[in-house]
Order: sequence, then C-alpha cells, then structure tokens
Amino acid sequence: SKYYYKIEISYLEIYNNEGYDLLNEQQHAQHNKLLADLPKVKLYEDETGSICLSNMNLIPVATEEEALNYLFIGDTNRMICETPNNDTSSRSHCIFTIFIESQEKQDQNGKVRRCKLNLVDLAGSERVYKAGLDGNILNESKYINLSLHYLEQVIISLHSKQSHIPYRNAMITTLLKDSLGGNCKTIMV
Repeated sequence: SKYYYKIEISYLEIYNNEGYDLLNEQQHAQHNKLLADLPKVKLYEDETGSICLSNMNLIPVATEEEALNYLFIGDTNRMICETPNNDTSSRSHCIFTIFIESQEKQDQNGKVRRCKLNLVDLAGSERVYKAGLDGNILNESKYINLSLHYLEQVIISLHSKQSHIPYRNAMITTLLKDSLGGNCKTIMV
C-alpha cells in the first residue's frame, strides 16, 4: 500500500442521557460494578467547535478481528433488562465509532485524511402505558423516548432547512451532529 493507516475505535453507551465508555477497563474488569460507580463520559466543544469527549478510550486496532472483538466486549457491558415485551431489552443507545487516518508514505509532511464511521444502535421506543412499566424501567423508557423525540426534531429541522437545529437537546443528537448535518452521508437501516 502507498498509504500509512491509523485506525482507532471507541464504543459509547448513552444510558438515561449519560455517557459511559463500554470499553473502559474498570467496566470489564469488574462486570458487576454499578453503573453509577463508573466514570461518566462528558461532552465539550474544542476551540474549532468540534465535539470532544472526556473519559472515553480511543483504542488502536490493526485488524478487523481485533475491532470485532472490542465490539463484542462492549456489547457484553451494555445495559439490558427484561421488560414485559422483551427478555433482553437494550436500555440505552450505543455508538461504535471507527476513526481512520491515512497519509501517503512518500509525503510525510503532507495532507492527513481523516474519516469517522459511526455505527449507531438506537434503543426502541417504549409504549409506557400499554406495557404497564413502572419503577426504574419506566424511568429508562422516559429517557429513551425523549432522546428519540429529540433525534426526530433534529431530522425534521434539517429536512425543512430551519435556521436553528436543536442538536444540544440530547447527548445522542449532540454527538451525531456532524453525521446528521455535517459533510457526510447518513444511512438508516
């Protein structure tokens, strides 16, 4: 190949509008650790206006197999529980991100190309009244439904070319700002 490549991955869980690093060493070292005891991922904006994350690991990978292994590790750390309609309901949104940098080998001082691929797993909306949810599951469902509502608002605002796009209403929309409204292609499956 005539290019150098650098590939890193991260895996973020958004549970009740709070971010958690699914690849945090504390999380898979002590699988039964309470979520409240884990460091929260915080959002901040850098001097260029880009959204950055603190308490989030960027893990270098060399092969597809290595990246898939980290995806599997992160999946085992996700928040799931039994609900009336689903035995293993995910209670969070997750974003597995692949960061790729490339540079020509013969051009050491030249242009570096960067791209980011977000693979997003959205928790399904909950029909709170029909499912008869209560307690913690009810609270989780409220956060899930509210964040999906905010995502819908952003998509509608972008489609109708409104002057203000409400990205900051939820962590998921803030994080996906460049994917939803930036210089990118977005596919929903």
